[in-house]
Amino acid sequence: MPAVMATRAEGPHDSPKRLNLYVATPYCLPTTPDRCGFCLFPSEVYQGRPQLDRYLGYLEREGAMYRPFLEGTPLTSVYFGGGTSNLYRADQYVRLLQLVRGIFPSLGGDTEVTLEGIPQLFTLEKLAAMRAAGVTRVSIGVQQLDDEMIAMSGRKQKAAQVFQTIAWCRDLGLTVSIDLIFGWPRQTVAGMLRDLEAVVGAGVDHLTHYELNVGGRTDFALNRSHELPSVEETLEMYRTARDFLAEKGYRQATTYDWERSGSRSPQLVYEEEWRHRFAAGPDGTVTGSHTWGWGFAGISHFFGRRTDRGWTYMNHTRVADYFGALEAGRFPIERGFRYAHEADFRLTVLFQMLISMAVDRGVYAAVTDVDVVDEFADVWEVLAELRWVRITAARLELVSDGVFYAPLIQSLLARNRVLELRRSEFARLA
Repeated sequence: MPAVMATRAEGPHDSPKRLNLYVATPYCLPTTPDRCGFCLFPSEVYQGRPQLDRYLGYLEREGAMYRPFLEGTPLTSVYFGGGTSNLYRADQYVRLLQLVRGIFPSLGGDTEVTLEGIPQLFTLEKLAAMRAAGVTRVSIGVQQLDDEMIAMSGRKQKAAQVFQTIAWCRDLGLTVSIDLIFGWPRQTVAGMLRDLEAVVGAGVDHLTHYELNVGGRTDFALNRSHELPSVEETLEMYRTARDFLAEKGYRQATTYDWERSGSRSPQLVYEEEWRHRFAAGPDGTVTGSHTWGWGFAGISHFFGRRTDRGWTYMNHTRVADYFGALEAGRFPIERGFRYAHEADFRLTVLFQMLISMAVDRGVYAAVTDVDVVDEFADVWEVLAELRWVRITAARLELVSDGVFYAPLIQSLLARNRVLELRRSEFARLA
């Protein structure tokens, strides 16, 4: 199994069979309030192109360190995330994709290559350069369409820029996805519906519609908590959006993704991805796809066999530390978690499958040697009484409001393990 140690320059032992690649960019435009008022992801303030040129050089260094272990691995998907990945100038996208092809020369064909960004930074020139470099899909981080609502975050974007970007993408043959948040301060159901109606009217095929997560020392948490909708109001928003999108011909693919209906159910497409990801060999080794988080704050999941379930790693979350590790010849890893306890691995598999609102009992049992229904029988019994889950011989599904409460359900499933870890830590410190 691939294993990377943060303390010394050693790398993966075996190449994964398939790989989901995430390539991060550290920088975001400055806003007042900081970090758009709500964002909990690591980022640093963008000051100019020299930052990006320098960062691409260090991204290349990290890629060179991983090349012996990952070179030529088939890619399931490529996602350029952030920070803000459309900060790059038009001529830099060729280099960005060249870095990927330097390790994965077979990139192309049916591999979906997504690049996310904010509306005001997309231009026709940039989008054309992205397409020429190999990007096939653009994800627009809209969050709110109403100009006054988005202004709370300090962003300077306008709704007109969103629809202009959609039109440019359509002209260039780029698939486009829109991110919208519900549960925003002062948001009403009527305001949310106006945004959804506008996006649906623009012909967007894929929509990510998710609840605002407020926490930490963000402006929204410290200064706008009294303006947030209640849980009951947010649940009403979810139900209203769900019914509206279904009526307009969209089908729910994950707890937050919606796609226009096609010949295949999008949920089944996502379920198929989890089956591929957690496919197991005779010895329980995960033979499916792994995830490499390349760059600043990238998160990687490398799963293994029953005797060594693998690791999750997170790269440095300060640019200076990321650069410093690479200059010293070390993998730029800030922290890692080894799946030394079988329960931790099982929860990871279960949580990822629940994203698609269904757990394939056969796949779960093949990887873990445990039936998911038997393992958490008490939890499923209560959730079934609430009509939040449906259990059949083949599958366990989140249904109705159970989809909205997926984070709460995950907390319930993890509760005993969390308490066990806390007791172990208290005993160690005693």
